[in-house]
Amino acid sequence: MLVRWWSGPPVLVIVTRPPEPAIQLSTDKARGTFQACIPRGPIEVRPLTKTEKHFLASRGMNTKLFKSSRVFAVSDEAVNRFDTDRKALADLANQIGLSRDDLYRVLKAKRRLATFQPKSFDERRAARELRALFSCTPPAKEKGRPGLKAADRMQMHMEADQLRQEGKTTEEIVRVLAQRYELRRSYTKRILEDASQSAPVITRSPREPN
Repeated sequence: MLVRWWSGPPVLVIVTRPPEPAIQLSTDKARGTFQACIPRGPIEVRPLTKTEKHFLASRGMNTKLFKSSRVFAVSDEAVNRFDTDRKALADLANQIGLSRDDLYRVLKAKRRLATFQPKSFDERRAARELRALFSCTPPAKEKGRPGLKAADRMQMHMEADQLRQEGKTTEEIVRVLAQRYELRRSYTKRILEDASQSAPVITRSPREPN
């Protein structure tokens, strides 16, 4: 991708993709607003000169990138396209009420969200909603029976035990958890009856309406 956080032309950096570990682009010396974009097509590049490497190192670029031949200078056309796109992005952001600082915070938040590892059902649901918010596209409705991770099922059993201790009936427990986890009542009931988890919380009864 093309990156820049200094005053001058951007450079192309060959980055890794999962499952490969991420690479470190900058050091503590880096200052300025990070700018980046992924080229939509081929661009002309050339090896860096010693002067360019020295300049980038002084601006906080990780020198290990030079040793692994991951950084390249780009053509004037690519630089102009990069600057034009950044200006157009900033102008549009301003039209919808976002300053350059706001835009930077949004982009930074998206990068952090991309690496976020949710630990619970609520965090997974919140992450899904945030991704939909950032993409301006409603999340696609899952086809078929919605899936729950094993950790979510265990959490549901624990919550059912808590509700039972509070004096809730079987029907009340199913109704509460079905709404909490956005599931059909019949599916919620089957999860709570699943013998592969801890001791069943409820016993089977005639089929209830969804």
